[in-house]
Amino acid sequence: MAVKSLGARDHRIDILRGLALISIFINHVPGNVLEPMTHKNFGLSDSAETFVLLAGIAAAFAYFPRFAQGARLLSMAKVVKRAGTLYVAHLASIVVGLGIMSFGAVRLGAPDLLETINIAPLLAEPAKGLIGLATMTHQIGYHNILPMYVCLLLFLPVLMWLASRSLGLMLATSVVIYFATNVYGWNVPNYPTEGGWFFNPFAWQILFAIGFFVGARVLAGQTPVPYSRPLFWVAVAYLIGAGLYHRYNLYGLIPEVPLLPHNIQINEKPWVALGRLTHVLSLAYVVGHSPLMGWLRSVSTANPLALIGRHALVVFWVGTALSMTGQVVMRVFAPSVTAQVGLLAAGILIQVAIAWGLDWAVRAEKSHRTGMAAPAPADPVREVAPTTAPAL
Repeated sequence: MAVKSLGARDHRIDILRGLALISIFINHVPGNVLEPMTHKNFGLSDSAETFVLLAGIAAAFAYFPRFAQGARLLSMAKVVKRAGTLYVAHLASIVVGLGIMSFGAVRLGAPDLLETINIAPLLAEPAKGLIGLATMTHQIGYHNILPMYVCLLLFLPVLMWLASRSLGLMLATSVVIYFATNVYGWNVPNYPTEGGWFFNPFAWQILFAIGFFVGARVLAGQTPVPYSRPLFWVAVAYLIGAGLYHRYNLYGLIPEVPLLPHNIQINEKPWVALGRLTHVLSLAYVVGHSPLMGWLRSVSTANPLALIGRHALVVFWVGTALSMTGQVVMRVFAPSVTAQVGLLAAGILIQVAIAWGLDWAVRAEKSHRTGMAAPAPADPVREVAPTTAPAL
């Protein structure tokens, strides 16, 4: 398959990723006043599905051109290196999250915090719990998305190898794995507790692969998903119907189809049920073929959402720590509506400030190498950014 790198980074993906990260941060402080306003309340999928789909596109842009041009070992080495970075970030995030919750329990008089987000098994059997943390088979709540990303990145060389032969073969393989997972109940087992991963990588890889498919078609100079007026309005109708279905809690009203696997019909997150998958794909199709994408092209690359999306891993890591802090504040102090808005606004501003600082550091380093002063971020729409954006 003939592909080539993009001439400039598509910052529209960064803006959408930034929006997803902000939504994830708000949702990770459950019970706050803004949580009912995030898009998970208006359909069957949420920001996690959107983010994984976008991560697949970003992964194609970052790693596939070099792989397709013959530097396969180097591309795979970069993928493995990135997976290692995510693994270390995951362990560090868990340590910080446990520390924040423990501080709330010990110093702020809220011992019940240690009974939340799956911390209790670590206290009951510390040795086994440490094994589970190191192997990612024990995941505390709100810290379980990075292990799935590690698995997706380790699966990426397989996707690239298949895509270099046929994009259709790559996508078909992913679909077969997805359906087999739902039929046979495949999942990565937990340890030391029972059950499997909340973000089941065998199921979630379908979103990553679809995103990769879209990104690879862009790299090949093809239309990612051609526009069809009937399909567009079918997708719109589905989004409206799914929104009403969720709003009025009609789950269970539609009987299961006997020939389809049970897991694929229930709206549970580990399995990326068919309703959730159809919802996020319909949303992507409608947004992708709407005037919004043209408008986003004109938005400055210094837009706060674009900044956050460009530095997704660091912002996600910080946002997770801030959301744990928010949970402690909500539990211990029961803040007012105004205080909740202020708390969330402060968390978002911190994430924007960190993203801005990282962006400034990148520009300053480039300017130092060329012997020029670091450019100001003003009017950077014409700025050509690097294409190779890590998947997370």
